Amino acid sequence: MDDETLVARIRTGDLDAASSLLSRYQDVAYTTALRLLANTSDAEDITQESLVRAFTHFSELQEHASFSAWLRRITVNLSLNALRRRGLLQFESLDTDAGPEPRQHDAARQPPATPEDKALEGALGDQVKALMQRLPPEQRVAVVLRDVYGYEVPEIADLQRCGLSAAKMRVQRGRAALRRLLTETHVFSDGSND
Repeated sequence: MDDETLVARIRTGDLDAASSLLSRYQDVAYTTALRLLANTSDAEDITQESLVRAFTHFSELQEHASFSAWLRRITVNLSLNALRRRGLLQFESLDTDAGPEPRQHDAARQPPATPEDKALEGALGDQVKALMQRLPPEQRVAVVLRDVYGYEVPEIADLQRCGLSAAKMRVQRGRAALRRLLTETHVFSDGSND
């Protein structure tokens, strides 16, 4: 049964449809939480909380909206709140001169493929994910939101409750740190040794 049919059935009070839909997307919630939190125990807790929140607030899902995108947004918000509670994600702006504005992406809003994207898609994805966990939380979150989930910088700034310049800087610094880690661990070469 497709998502729209399940959603329609849930709106009529069908608990089996709700269980089926939540089961279908629990891995999406877990993967999202794990990428942001870098801790399996915390990711499991946030996943459960996300699923409960989705179930108890199902009436807030807009008609014809994507359930998976809505659940992912709930999970992102809960994950960021958990990082904030631990003091790992700051509320204040880190505004500095972030340099020139990044160029706009095409109409499809697809970010250009970077070496990090190519590595994530390839056989070395597990190594890249492990290296991403070594990034400072603010940078890791910014890179995951931008490069994995396709959020725009203003959305990242809103989610991280920081200024636009701070969000840009977090993405830039996170990408640079990840690139450095990838080069240092020889996951990919920067071309200087060729």
